[in-house]
Amino acid sequence: MFKRVGLIVGAVLLSTLLLGYVFRLPLLQWAIAPELKKAGITLSCLDFSITSELNIHADKVCVNYQNQQLQLTGITANTKRIDIKNAVLTVNSLPKSDNANQLAKNLDLALPLNRPLISIKQLVVKSDELNKPLKISILEPTLNQFNVTGDINASATLAVNKVSGQFLINDTFLKHVINTKNTLIADANFNTQQAFSFDGIELELNGDISSQFAHTYEFSHTNQQCQINVLTTGKLATRFNLNSQVLMFNTDLLNNKINLTPSCTELIPPSEYAGFVSKQVPLNWQLKLPQSIRLEGSELSVPVINLVSEGDKLFDILITDTTLNITSPLEYLQTNLSAQINTPDINNISVNAQLSGAVIKGDYAVMLEDLPEFAPATANGLSLSGHFNISEFIDSKPIGLINAKLTLNSVDAFDISAVQYQGDLTAKMDKQLNAEVALTQQLKSAEYKEFKVTDISNTLTANANLGVGELFADLTAKTNIKAVNSPDIKLNNIKVESTGLQSRALKATHHAFINDVELVVNHHMSSQAHPFEVIIPEQSTLLLNALIRQFEPLAQLTEGEFNGYISGDVNLQNASFNMGISHTSALYSDYLASDLSSRFSGEYNSGKLNVKPTTFNLNEFRAGAVVKAIEGQWQVNNNTALINDVKGSVFGGEFSLDTYTIGKPNQVANVKFENIDASKLVTLDDKSGIVLTGRLAGSLPVHFDSGKIEIIDGSLFSQGTGNLKITNNAAFDSVMQQQQELQPVLGLLTNLDIQKLNSSVALKNDGWLKLGVNLQGYNKQEQQQVNFNYSHEENVFTLLRALRLSDEITQKVEQQYSQKGN
Repeated sequence: MFKRVGLIVGAVLLSTLLLGYVFRLPLLQWAIAPELKKAGITLSCLDFSITSELNIHADKVCVNYQNQQLQLTGITANTKRIDIKNAVLTVNSLPKSDNANQLAKNLDLALPLNRPLISIKQLVVKSDELNKPLKISILEPTLNQFNVTGDINASATLAVNKVSGQFLINDTFLKHVINTKNTLIADANFNTQQAFSFDGIELELNGDISSQFAHTYEFSHTNQQCQINVLTTGKLATRFNLNSQVLMFNTDLLNNKINLTPSCTELIPPSEYAGFVSKQVPLNWQLKLPQSIRLEGSELSVPVINLVSEGDKLFDILITDTTLNITSPLEYLQTNLSAQINTPDINNISVNAQLSGAVIKGDYAVMLEDLPEFAPATANGLSLSGHFNISEFIDSKPIGLINAKLTLNSVDAFDISAVQYQGDLTAKMDKQLNAEVALTQQLKSAEYKEFKVTDISNTLTANANLGVGELFADLTAKTNIKAVNSPDIKLNNIKVESTGLQSRALKATHHAFINDVELVVNHHMSSQAHPFEVIIPEQSTLLLNALIRQFEPLAQLTEGEFNGYISGDVNLQNASFNMGISHTSALYSDYLASDLSSRFSGEYNSGKLNVKPTTFNLNEFRAGAVVKAIEGQWQVNNNTALINDVKGSVFGGEFSLDTYTIGKPNQVANVKFENIDASKLVTLDDKSGIVLTGRLAGSLPVHFDSGKIEIIDGSLFSQGTGNLKITNNAAFDSVMQQQQELQPVLGLLTNLDIQKLNSSVALKNDGWLKLGVNLQGYNKQEQQQVNFNYSHEENVFTLLRALRLSDEITQKVEQQYSQKGN
């Protein structure tokens, strides 16, 4: 009975074992799947068997954890070892989790004292982020110590509260796992050996790094190449905290050098300044990094970065207190920048700037002893400084202001030499895009060829709205010039106030005072034309004396008014004008002209000036002889001015002048006299004792020859009868006494009725007048006919001067007018 019961129990046990082995896979999944699921692990495939050596052999195991897939094949396990022939890990993006904000905790690994050692012959890591799958081998030679070989060489040690080890990575690995084609990383070579430690909350890396970046730029305008080499060596320490998400880099022990080949200066676009700039650019640089660089979340903080050049070209660029959001670098960037530049050609350039988001403000200064060779000018003692405060300059029109102050000790450009220049420029714009530019300039003196200008000051303001639509700019300006000097003319106290509107063309008005003479200039400048008009308001002619004295020191205007209007086109070089002077009087040495009036019009075209025939009237002209009621015409024909048909009253009669061309070196002007009162022509003063009555006429051909004035073959003759009386004339009486034989003849002249008088007239350039007189008459007292020939020479200039000095009326009038002119 017991035997039968034993057989039955044995059969049941064998049947149970047989059924358990046959249904091992479903039973195993039914037993352990719920427990794995609690840990977030899904077992999707499992196939194992027990070998004759009582080893467990699994052909395939598939596990999913948080969307990461691990497939193991060729697994052999026993109490001492677990050997995995192949493993494939597919890395996908992590799913969203409610525990994403759960803080990490310090490691507390449940490490058994005894367990099988693990080895993986080949682990293949696949990911869309990798350029190629990553292949490594993992070996655990002793408990909790792992060696990794293959694409990554590393070692790791597991402890209850820490995972530590070291790894070696180079550029070959990086290029293997990341697609670096056509990127700057493709030109990088580096090696780093890092020791790491992870306690569940913080990961620490510390080790040596050596990297070299070499990139070559091809020039489009030349066959040369520019190579940039960046070499970094030293120690790098890194810490990352899972809870605070803070990543820290200790970089102060890194030595960073940047070297450029000399051909890199060819990167500067060809221009007149390219050569100068290339001489200033250093080829060797050193980059100094701070002790700590911090990345917290997406916010990067860099305390200081210092880029310094090597050699005699000193560039020192310092960037401090930099923070930025790596997701939007420019939007949240805050930093301070200072730069100092000193080279053999540049005394000093300094820039200080503070950048906060889309706002940048700061100041700058530039000092040069001389301008660079490429500049179209030479200057000495250049100083440029200013400040700026700009916002919204990214993807928008900038708002804020920029200021620049420029001083020059001296400058020479375009045949202009200037000294002591000061300029101040301020440009600003508000949120409504209203822009204003203000420029203030001062200049001690400037010279252009024979012209010299002193004490110049100028202010210019432009206002415009840069919004949508056509641009209109309102312009205002004020200019003051103390003096403009040249060998020919001197102008003083020049003041100009200008207003204008700039759009597609410039329309401007200038209100000017030049030597107190008032002008208003309007012009409209465009690409097609440049019309203008000059308005000369009616004003006193005395304002012109400052100009007139420069050409004729003895001349001055004493009263009168003038006005005018000029219009034309600058581009076409033509103009028409209408000018007038009225009631104008003038003094020239001992000569006085009073009450001149004339209104004239004309045009300027193709370099030719023309004035229409114009009548002028001069009330009186005193030059010893008093000439009154002068009337005539003048005109300008193709730059040649002439006077014609001049008439007037003199010596109680009339005179006329046919034509005189001003400035013509060789010409003859015919002057004729009619009905001249002989008593006024001959009598020098009341004490002479000579009285001549009657009327005279004559013709005087006045010859002008290269500045010389002569009368040749002139004539005078009597009109009707006259009378000559000589009484108490000392000269006449002296001749009578000395030449008694002539007394009978000369005595006939003491009271002679003149029947006919003829005289030739000749005047030399030196003023000597020669008269050849033939006098025919009758002496009633002696009842005798007289025919008398007489030659007389006298300096007319001296005579006229004597007449002027003897003319008390003229002296009084001259004195009065002279006081008015001053």
